[in-house]
Amino acid sequence: MLQLVKFVIGLFLVLFSLPAIAADAQAPPEAVEIPTPQYVRLMMARDDAVQEELKLSPAQRMKVEAAIVEVDQPFWRLRDVPPAKSAQELQALEGTLRQYMDQTLSAEQRVRFEQLVLQARGAKALTASDLRQQLGLSGAQSQSIADLIATADGGTLSTQKVIAVLKPDQHSKLAELFGPRFDLSKVTRVGCFAPEMRTVEAWINTAPLSLQSLRGKVVVVHFWAFGCINCIRNLPHYQAWHEKFPDKDLTIIGIHTPETAAERDLDKLRANIIERGIKYPVAFDLTGENWKAWANNLWPSVYLIDRQGQVRSWWYGELNWQGGTGEAQMRERIATLIAER
Repeated sequence: MLQLVKFVIGLFLVLFSLPAIAADAQAPPEAVEIPTPQYVRLMMARDDAVQEELKLSPAQRMKVEAAIVEVDQPFWRLRDVPPAKSAQELQALEGTLRQYMDQTLSAEQRVRFEQLVLQARGAKALTASDLRQQLGLSGAQSQSIADLIATADGGTLSTQKVIAVLKPDQHSKLAELFGPRFDLSKVTRVGCFAPEMRTVEAWINTAPLSLQSLRGKVVVVHFWAFGCINCIRNLPHYQAWHEKFPDKDLTIIGIHTPETAAERDLDKLRANIIERGIKYPVAFDLTGENWKAWANNLWPSVYLIDRQGQVRSWWYGELNWQGGTGEAQMRERIATLIAER
C-alpha cells in the first residue's frame, strides 16, 4: 500500500505542476484560459509525442489528422466563449473527436490515450463529474478536493492533503486510471492551425500573401486599427521584431480591421503606415473577414504561428500594459519558435 501511495503522490506532483492550458503569454485584464477537458483531448490527439507513445501507424496518423482538420477551427473559434455558453458546442466537437479516435485506435491504444488525457487534465480533473463517478467520491470528498484546489497558495497544492481525502480503494482506482506516468513536458501546446487569409481589400508593403506560402517560417499576425491608442502603443514592438529577426525566419503581418469610419479609408491607412514607419506587410481587412475567421474580439491582439502553420501563443491588449513584460515574453517566444526545426 505504501508503494501505491508513493506512486499516486508522485503522479499528482506531475499533474499539479502543469500550467493551465492557456495562451503562453497573458496580459491583465485580458488573460486567456482555455477550458478543459475538451481542448486537452484535442491537444493530446494532435501531438507527435503522444502519437509516438500510442505507437500509431502511418495510416492511423492520417486518420487522426483528418479528425483534427474537422474540429480544429470550430474549437478555436470558441476559445474565448464562456464555457457556460459554449458547453453544448464543445461537447459536440469532443464527441466528434472521440468518435474518430475510437474508430482509429485499437482497444489498447484507446485505454492508453484516455490515461494520457487524464494526466494532462491535471488537478481540475478531480472536480469533474466523470472522474468523481469512477472513483466513487462522496459529496464531502468532492467538496474537500474542490476547496483544496480553490485555496491553493499561488497554485501550489499539497498533494498529501488531496491523497488524504481518498480511501485506499480510491487510491488504487486512481492509479489504474492514470496508468504509467507520461512526460507531459514533451507535449507541444497548440491553439489551432492558423486560419488562412480571407478577402483582403489591399495589401501594403507587399504582394498578396497566404499563410500556406509562409510555411517553414515563423509568422506574427497582429490585429490593429490606426485610431486605436492601445494598438499604436504596440506598433513599435512589432517593427522592432521585424528589424531584429531575419526575413528568412520571420514574417509579420498586420491585419488592419477598421472600427471607425475614418479607419475604413485606404488612403488614410496608407498615410498612417508611412507616418509610423511600418515596413512589414499590412493587410486591409475592410470587411472583417479575417477578424471573423480568427474569432478575434479585441484591438490589439497578436498571435504567433510556428513553422508548421500552428498558432502557438497569443496576447490580447497592450504588450506592456501597466508596466507588464509582454513584449519581452513574446520576443523570447518568437526566438524559441525560430530555433525549432
